[in-house]
Amino acid sequence: MYIVVLIGLLAFYIAGLFSLQFFKNIKVANLLFALLTFVFYIPVVIVAYTKNGFNDWNFLNTLPTANVSPFMFTICLIICFLPTKIKKPFLTLISLLSLGMILSPIISIIGYISRSYAFHFEFVFDFIAHFVLSLWGIYLVKTKQTFTNLKGLLASGSIIVGVALVMVILNIIFDQSFFGLSLNGKHNIYGVRVVENSCLSAFIYFIGLILIEFLGFFYSGLLSKITLRQQDKQS
Repeated sequence: MYIVVLIGLLAFYIAGLFSLQFFKNIKVANLLFALLTFVFYIPVVIVAYTKNGFNDWNFLNTLPTANVSPFMFTICLIICFLPTKIKKPFLTLISLLSLGMILSPIISIIGYISRSYAFHFEFVFDFIAHFVLSLWGIYLVKTKQTFTNLKGLLASGSIIVGVALVMVILNIIFDQSFFGLSLNGKHNIYGVRVVENSCLSAFIYFIGLILIEFLGFFYSGLLSKITLRQQDKQS
């Protein structure tokens, strides 16, 4: 079943890419992308709570303190109503995360297939939320709503890095594992314990986060150019 879901998601993503040209009103489009992301994210939280309860890791992993994806899903609607000067760095951040947002569900699905993991329909909502946010990131670049200068890009990318650093501090104070960045042995990287050393795991996490933002800059830029060329051909 996960194979069917993956094929369907990729078809949805490709169709979405070539539909970006029809979103003429930028403010409405931004609100629509944010609303769709949030709407698909909420059922995941509700189902996880209903099935497993408040203290279960399945529910805790859907909360904004769990990792980058749920954090972005939670604040996406708020971003639309921020003042322009504050909004632009956050919009740029979304574009920088566009690659990560599509890779995360694809890697998860491949992992589920390889382990013959039981199918859970609510996961599909989570996958779609990732794909919608990725499409939004590309749309933001396409419509020139993001920074292109190095200073603006660094400032935007540092937002989520800063959030992760805050999580490290909170983890130390409250002995938690928000973002998987525990330094007391509860560490993980998206649910996987890559190494036994907590500090090394945190280092790998931050390097990976910065790398995915770096690659995301080129990814969103490339796909925005492709969709612009397609638009020019049709006009």
